[in-house]
Parts: sequence; C-alpha cells; structure tokens
Amino acid sequence: MEIKHCCIEIYKLLEVVNENHWIKEFEFFMSELEYSETKDLLRKLLKIYGGMGSFNDLVLYKNGLLCSYENERLDNLRKELYQILITQLY
Repeated sequence: MEIKHCCIEIYKLLEVVNENHWIKEFEFFMSELEYSETKDLLRKLLKIYGGMGSFNDLVLYKNGLLCSYENERLDNLRKELYQILITQLY
C-alpha cells in the first residue's frame, strides 16, 4: 500500500467516529500528498507517532463505546504507514 492510500483509509476510520482533531491532521497530509511526497512531508507525518497524546495513543470511541473493529483496523494501518515511512526515509 502507498502512503496516500494509507492516509485515506485512516481518514475514513476517523470520520466514522468523528475524531475531529486527527481528521484535520490527515486532511492536511492528504492534500499535501496530492502534490508530492517530499522527505520533509514524510518526516512531518512520521512525527505524529511520537510523544504523549500522539497518533500511537489514539483509541477510537463512538458515543462512549469502544470501536473494536475500527481500532483493530486503525492499528494495522498505523503500523503499515509507519513501516512505509521508515523504509522511504531511511
């Protein structure tokens, strides 16, 4: 899978649960990926994985209920995107 496709799939999951903060982040990345996949953009995308409250910490809930399927899918996409970014950057 390519970076843009991973971002689109993640975005769709975020929309399902109305995760507005991360929706905005991924809207930005998807729009930037339309033009190019520069190393700077890939580094920005990689940075969302680090620190407290990072993309790694995200757990999806909807109406106060844990979204099991969506969280499993998100976890797989998150790992896949990370591996692609690491491969392309290093």
